[in-house]
Amino acid sequence: MNKKKKIINEYNILGVNIQILLTIALVIIGVIVILTNKYYVILEFVAAADLLVMALNNNKIFHKKNITWIYLIVAILLILVGILSLTGVLK
Repeated sequence: MNKKKKIINEYNILGVNIQILLTIALVIIGVIVILTNKYYVILEFVAAADLLVMALNNNKIFHKKNITWIYLIVAILLILVGILSLTGVLK
C-alpha cells in the first residue's frame, strides 16, 4: 500500500484556518438567523464560501476527490439560491 505523504505548508495551514473562521462565522450567523429570522441570505453565502474552502482543502490536503464534488455542487446550489433570493424570485 503506497500512501501519499501529506505535505504541510503555509497554504495548507491558511486554508484550514480560513475554513475554521468561516465555520465559526457560520455558527454565529446561524444563531442570529434562528433568533431574529433575518440575514438568511448572508447565511447562505457564508455556507457556500465555507463549502468551497472545504472542497479546496479536501482536494489539495486530504486528496478526497469524491466528497469534493459533493461540496462543490452544494456550494453552487447555495450560491444560486442566494442570488435568486436577492433578486426576489425566491421569497
